[in-house]
Amino acid sequence: MSSDGSTDGGAIVLPFPPRRMHPLGLNVTERIQAMQWADAARPHGVSDMRIHEPEMGDDPAVGGFVLIYEKNDIWAAWGVAVRAGSFEVWRPSSGTTVGWYRTLREALAAVKDVA
Repeated sequence: MSSDGSTDGGAIVLPFPPRRMHPLGLNVTERIQAMQWADAARPHGVSDMRIHEPEMGDDPAVGGFVLIYEKNDIWAAWGVAVRAGSFEVWRPSSGTTVGWYRTLREALAAVKDVA
């Protein structure tokens, strides 16, 4: 509305920030998938799985990640990092990236296909 009370037919466009393709942490469904996968993977040598979510003060470039431990290992054997639009599987012992996957299910299958 203009100062004289008439409308000029214009509109105000509010810019919205683009939505990330994937949040930098696991959603509830993915957390459940990860826990179910870990239970199914135990007979195949997986002893533990730990989910790390981003916390206040963390580097925003580092999102959530999952560490997977195999029996008799004191350090994580596998890592799955949440990236914008994908999941990165890597080997913590060497830092070598195994690959990028569209879904958490595909990433975990690259670690151990227990489905």
